[in-house]
Amino acid sequence: MGSTQSVSAEIEIQAPPAAVRAVFLDFQRYKQWSQGWALELKEPGKSPLDLKDGDQIQVNMRGMKFKPVIKENTFEALHWIGSLPGIFTGRHQFYFKSSLENPAATRFIQVEEFSGLLAFLMGPGWSFREKTLAGWNEFNADLKKEVERRQS
Repeated sequence: MGSTQSVSAEIEIQAPPAAVRAVFLDFQRYKQWSQGWALELKEPGKSPLDLKDGDQIQVNMRGMKFKPVIKENTFEALHWIGSLPGIFTGRHQFYFKSSLENPAATRFIQVEEFSGLLAFLMGPGWSFREKTLAGWNEFNADLKKEVERRQS
């Protein structure tokens, strides 16, 4: 079945978790502040706040397009699963946690667990892993900048 790999990135944002989550879920404005990510709802008229287990969205991460299925959408987290069954599956998790250093701030965390025959490509030393992390870190920095701009 292949290996399992995990990748994570996090950033501290000087705003409460609810403010970070609000900007993150404001999919329509991503083009105004995100350098390479776009998230879109598949159902017209639905709000990202109302996404639930089983809903599907469209994601474009720097040209990599896919349609994952939402698994969780709570105050503290958003999770989705995208896959080519048996070949490559990713469970991407976004967390909006209170900072351990500053209770008025947020630890925004991305984690993805990869499985399947091609999961080894996300292992240490592989360029696909490094490119993925670079893209996540760029998104995290863009999100931080936008959230903190809206808070000022």
